[in-house]
Amino acid sequence: MRSALAVLCLLGTAPVAASDATPKPAAASPESKRVGKGASKSGTATAKPDASKSAASPPADTGPRFAWPSLRVLEQVDASEVLDANGVPVVLRAVVVKDSAQDLVQRFADAFRAGGLHVPPGSEQPQLASGAAMLTGVDMVRGLTYTVILQPQEGGVTLVYLGEANHALAREPSAAGDVATLPPGAHGVMRVSDESSRTLSFLVPMSEAEVRTFYAQVLVRDGWRLADGETSLYTRPGEELRIILAPAEKGLRSVVLVHRGRLRGP
Repeated sequence: MRSALAVLCLLGTAPVAASDATPKPAAASPESKRVGKGASKSGTATAKPDASKSAASPPADTGPRFAWPSLRVLEQVDASEVLDANGVPVVLRAVVVKDSAQDLVQRFADAFRAGGLHVPPGSEQPQLASGAAMLTGVDMVRGLTYTVILQPQEGGVTLVYLGEANHALAREPSAAGDVATLPPGAHGVMRVSDESSRTLSFLVPMSEAEVRTFYAQVLVRDGWRLADGETSLYTRPGEELRIILAPAEKGLRSVVLVHRGRLRGP
């Protein structure tokens, strides 16, 4: 799901302290995943977000900004758009490229260094499950981070997520616009919003049954109705809310709430 993937992409975007250590990015495993429908053909192109929609506003007289390296793009899965992730504006783009994830890891690491970015060592580079590799470069002057997620696909191609976060424009995230009430003990909260959806994700020390029971009570109280034949999709006029659950480490439960439609006030 689009917004859930955006949350994953942002895990490595926070600025880090400069280090002279040599980065050791993790290689991606060959797990395949189906690319979403609606992709458009685009041929060879430079994988750089649309500057007109960029969330970044660089200071004057700081030299040229980093530019994404040229990639052999086969399909554009999602066009560039600006997201808000925990108060940080982010430009995100997804493409399918004609290269292996293993080759791309080194290519992006070299591009980050050549572009004057600080590349944290491998121990400071968060990695994702499901065979995906993630690499982040930091513009220490502008407060920008550039994160790439590489996810192997069938046929030797790679699904590439390109994220640019502007921490210089960060604002304190607010719970006022949350799509639903958080359960007791929820932590690690991430709020992501774009033009069409809002996502609230967190970890909670509850079982799947306990989470479902909690939201069955809370959402019905707030006017939601469980959709016919569904166990995780709630609706109310002009809105839908899907609950995505997965086990996490140390007995915790990962919960993602994805809201679409016009959100009502409290």
